[in-house]
Amino acid sequence: MDLYQDELPHLLPLPEKPYDTAEVVYRTVNPEGFISYLQNFYSVPWQRIGQLLPVRITESEVIVYDPDIREMARHERLPASATGKYRTHHEHRPGPDLRRKQELLRQRFEELGAEAVSFFDQLIRTRRFGKDEAVRILGLLSTFHQHDLVAAFQRANRYRAFSFPAVERILGASAQPRSALESIDNQARQHLDELLRENPVPPRATRDYQPLLEDSGDLLGEPSTKEEPQ
Repeated sequence: MDLYQDELPHLLPLPEKPYDTAEVVYRTVNPEGFISYLQNFYSVPWQRIGQLLPVRITESEVIVYDPDIREMARHERLPASATGKYRTHHEHRPGPDLRRKQELLRQRFEELGAEAVSFFDQLIRTRRFGKDEAVRILGLLSTFHQHDLVAAFQRANRYRAFSFPAVERILGASAQPRSALESIDNQARQHLDELLRENPVPPRATRDYQPLLEDSGDLLGEPSTKEEPQ
């Protein structure tokens, strides 16, 4: 008790809010528009198919963020005893506006470069269910590297093979599927590196800390050695 009384003036109050102990993982959106966690599935906006997204897991919720760390989906977490169950928000499914769906799909292919856009335009023009095939092609990003998919687009354009089966065959013959761990590790590292480069924090000069050293006696409760002005 004596020690407590001595230390009491220097103790800090507890934080106003509990520490955040949520688990953070990265998940690739599957071709159906879901991310998986503990063998259960949670929906995200369908146009995110094939993207690697950060997911925050709390005791009661699963929260999915876009690549810029903006919340895009929040679900009640399924119990640990459940497996193979789905949490779905209706607004995450493709709507009836087919023109809008095509525009969003084209934006995703634009992110992959000119060869991808050229392939997409021909796929929509020549295939009856081109938009559905485009969704399945984006889903291949969960299995193959992006540069392999782009190379497959180049080959498909060269031989005018505008279909999902053609791209799948090209990848099967020329690309090596990546493991789930490799996918998460490489893409997460790349994404975090991009975020860190956006707003770099420069190191402070040591002179900025000098006032802390000069006032250390006051912080420890020791009498100041500075002379008071007369």
